[in-house]
Amino acid sequence: MTGAVFDRGTSVPLTAVVGCRFKPANVFVKGYLQVVVAAVAAAKPVAGDPNTVVFTRNTQSDFERLRDWLETVAGTNQTLTEVPSATQILTQRNGGRRGRVSTFDLSVVDLEVVGESNYRAAFAQLFLMAGKPLGGVIWRDAELVAEQANPHDRNAVAVVIDGHKVGHVPAELAPTIQPTVLRAAKRHESTHVAARIWAIYEDATWSARVTLSPSGDPEPEWRYVDEAHWPGRMSPDGTERLTDAGLRRQLEAHYAARLVRGRDFDDYRPDIAQARVDQDNALALSVLDDCIDAAERAAAVLLARPASWPTEQAAIVYRSLKDYDAEVAVLERFVAACPDNMATKSVQTRLVRARQLAGRVGDVVDSASCHDAPAEITRLPDQLPVVDVRIPFAAELSYEKDHIDAIRAVLGDANIQPGTALHSAAVLRERPHRPRSRGIVDAFIDGMLVGSVSAIEADDIREVIRREQHAGKDCRIRCRVYLSPDARPNARITLGRYEDVVAREDETESAARARQEDTELAALRTQRLAAGGEEAADQRRRLVRGKDYVEWSSTIKELKREKRDDAALQLALECVDAAERDAKFHAREPAPAYTEQAAMLYRKSGNVSAEVRILERYQQACPTGRGSSAIAERLVKARARL
Repeated sequence: MTGAVFDRGTSVPLTAVVGCRFKPANVFVKGYLQVVVAAVAAAKPVAGDPNTVVFTRNTQSDFERLRDWLETVAGTNQTLTEVPSATQILTQRNGGRRGRVSTFDLSVVDLEVVGESNYRAAFAQLFLMAGKPLGGVIWRDAELVAEQANPHDRNAVAVVIDGHKVGHVPAELAPTIQPTVLRAAKRHESTHVAARIWAIYEDATWSARVTLSPSGDPEPEWRYVDEAHWPGRMSPDGTERLTDAGLRRQLEAHYAARLVRGRDFDDYRPDIAQARVDQDNALALSVLDDCIDAAERAAAVLLARPASWPTEQAAIVYRSLKDYDAEVAVLERFVAACPDNMATKSVQTRLVRARQLAGRVGDVVDSASCHDAPAEITRLPDQLPVVDVRIPFAAELSYEKDHIDAIRAVLGDANIQPGTALHSAAVLRERPHRPRSRGIVDAFIDGMLVGSVSAIEADDIREVIRREQHAGKDCRIRCRVYLSPDARPNARITLGRYEDVVAREDETESAARARQEDTELAALRTQRLAAGGEEAADQRRRLVRGKDYVEWSSTIKELKREKRDDAALQLALECVDAAERDAKFHAREPAPAYTEQAAMLYRKSGNVSAEVRILERYQQACPTGRGSSAIAERLVKARARL
């Protein structure tokens, strides 16, 4: 619903990126990623925002990776080490003697040097000498040199670093700075200021930016590399980052690795479903084996966990054939392919059962190696000194559902009943991991594992607990614990400033997200209608009962929970109509979520022919060669039930 969706985008230089905002997608509502640009006020996405792109649940994993490296581009929010001042640098270089050097107070912070593109050879030399041949960030003292004989501007002030001219002070400021530089020269002193230098070598050319008298907390120096040996774009210690060219090659290799006989392995889902319907298990297993290979190849490129669906489908086929040893083998293969053995909960659970069926009961799964492991109370393995820390934001835990028994025990010890929030403190501990990787950050309350920090906030939390002053200690942070009183309870644990995101004491995370999404979507709809013209017309095509069709997702869920399936189906079908109108105008495939909901409701009512018709309708509305593989797979299964 924002820039990318409405074909209004823009090119944002990576040097201007200072952060990003991310909202995950769900079955009904698209997510968004907003790039926060320097000197541009960051707010909630607005109609046509060129710095925001939306995505569906099917593509969320790609945008999560994009979010990860955009955050690294913005730089670390806090520094682990101090960068020496210009005075300190000069003193060190003069053997502890200041000599005839004048450190100059510009009275202007974050002064951007101009004309760097004219001195690319200088940056090549500077970064080569710094041991960063592809660029990165370095800190140096810059000498200001008056150029009264400059043919373009007699007030010009050149910026020289380690004997290399790298640019000039902006022309509008040069007349006020040059007199001070000249006065220092008359005293036989050189004038220096602190400088931050960013540069990158890509496409056979250097791009650079020099900032004089930088403000804020300085970041440690780091360098660019062409190949990553860690997940994401930045190394865990922050000293290396992947270049844009390296990222492009990585993504190209990733997409190439996904191909099976010229098609993305995910596109084979309906083919496998059809083979199973035809009871051609040999064909299904043959295709699945190729898909497993492709999933592992693609994951290895990104140092990520492979897609699990080919493995799970193969396990289902092997179990139907009662070949339990083969089922165990294919599941163990998946676990072995996961970084640090971080397999999914469903695979781990299936593997436990497969080993039982194969008579290998004693060969248990190491559930502690899986952050999606089945529920059990895991206790803090050892005691370390504890230090209380604060974070200026709210961080949500994930996987609480896997630790419901531990959460019940925490509430019981505090004499708190489900349905009432407990305000407590959690100890954070990063799991052991490979040297050039990142460990899951677990949260323990009263020594019991209650969840792990969500991926969105994990990097920020790791930065806190990895600080030098916290070495050998556990970090403790205030938290809020809520367990619903339902027969199948939901839990929500929020670290830090939970009051910023929790509206009610009994609010779950899903309810909070739905509330936030409803507010944002309603505001966006109002803005687009008020804009008039093409934008308003585009919004009107998306309206269902006066709202944008994506605003009805929570209502459809609520109707289903209330067993009002007829009303839910009618609303879902109206949303399908609006999604198709919008997709036809923009020549793209409709949002599949509402078709899926309608299909599930038809299936629940036993109307298989209607289920087939609504799924076929989706495929007919998609441009040739496009559409949802999940819809195609569902259609194969529905036709088999006719």
